[in-house]
Amino acid sequence: MSVEKRTAAPFPKLTTYEGKLNLKYFENLNDYFNDHFAFRQEMTTIDATLTTKLLNTSLNDDVVYGKDGWLYYTETMDEYFGRNVLSDRGISNCVNSLSLMQEYAENEDVDFLFMVAPIKAYLYPEHLPDNYKQGSTVNNWTKLKAAMDKEGISYVDLHKAFSEDERVMYHKLDTHWNDEGAAFAMMQIQKAVGRDYTDYDNISYEVDKVFRGDVYGMLYPKGKTLDDNVIYSEGHHFSYVTDTKDTEDFNIQTSCEGKEGTLLMFRDSYGNALIPFMADEYENAYFTKLMPFDFNRISEYNCDVVMCELTQRHITYLWEYLPVMDAPLRDSVPEDPVSTKKESGAPDENDKVTLNIEQDPSGKLIVYGDLDPEYTGVDSHVYVRITDSKYISDYEAFPVGYNASTNKEGNKDYMYGMYIDPANLEPGECTFEVITEKDGTYYTSGTIYDYEN
Repeated sequence: MSVEKRTAAPFPKLTTYEGKLNLKYFENLNDYFNDHFAFRQEMTTIDATLTTKLLNTSLNDDVVYGKDGWLYYTETMDEYFGRNVLSDRGISNCVNSLSLMQEYAENEDVDFLFMVAPIKAYLYPEHLPDNYKQGSTVNNWTKLKAAMDKEGISYVDLHKAFSEDERVMYHKLDTHWNDEGAAFAMMQIQKAVGRDYTDYDNISYEVDKVFRGDVYGMLYPKGKTLDDNVIYSEGHHFSYVTDTKDTEDFNIQTSCEGKEGTLLMFRDSYGNALIPFMADEYENAYFTKLMPFDFNRISEYNCDVVMCELTQRHITYLWEYLPVMDAPLRDSVPEDPVSTKKESGAPDENDKVTLNIEQDPSGKLIVYGDLDPEYTGVDSHVYVRITDSKYISDYEAFPVGYNASTNKEGNKDYMYGMYIDPANLEPGECTFEVITEKDGTYYTSGTIYDYEN
């Protein structure tokens, strides 16, 4: 449990130490009240209990109070209602990124698998309030699935698997699947990569109230109610290699005697319950919550399988975070794409394509920037042409900006980024240009960066 280490706010004074009027008096008074009102969480819990019991609604904007006491996390509802859906270009960027990651893994002779954990409202909408009507079935998941099918991405459809099973395998008072759901997900995952797995459908279990739900804690901070969870008669066999406090840790390594293979799994909070079940299936396993996906770990850990798990509401991470891996060389880009440079004498600031170069701690170059939508099609890949003293090389970049998740100004649909080892470039001056495609025509920005290697 984390304890905040700070001094409680003192009772405010009407004047500052300089004798001037304290213009933040009421703000300071509110801070004092929040710090010193000993029963604030208790009163919040009582208020929430009365409101949910008498009015069947939630006072907490982050929590949806459903039927039969079911609780849903408000942030997941955009996917249920089909709101804030990525554009066609945005979805294409996500799938192109997955395609590059899959290609990288396969070139390393490693199995690749992507998965999206379904939101609770998708699987169990019958417990939502009556006024929560699904206006559209089009959301990021449905658009991504169609695009992945078209592109040939290796993924496991957990939405289909869970929806076709009549069991309720998510917590009533939590966002996530319960241990039965985690075991079920593990079996679908292992089937998808063609590996053996423990069949939990044939292992007995008990159900007991032993789990404190995350959404429940948000609504009732001092509530005592525990949620049901499945407890299997057969315990787990893996052991932690890392000094792991719990499955919330960002980096976890496990080992399991008698098993084969090494797993690298990029995961989010749905991996908390999934980790013990996956760890039991591999001799060595590495689990990380850190973003972006760092594919250099594949060779570092000598992996046999790499998996990327995201919850449905985090599909946008594919659109926001630039994966860490060397950009692949391409030989299919035309030699003479159409130039989009302004006519001679036009001011440089009119050029919309930008290119920046930074160096990461390992010495790799990070090349990134913005694209011009006028010359970039919905499905366009992005290439960076580098001309050095000997070679002209075309690298395919991710259609994702570097640190795009913190860039609030640019259009994230039209960004790009890639990593390249400077050792691949000849010494001396190098020039960079960006190439895109639209309606069958390739366009180049012309030289927009000179680099001394």
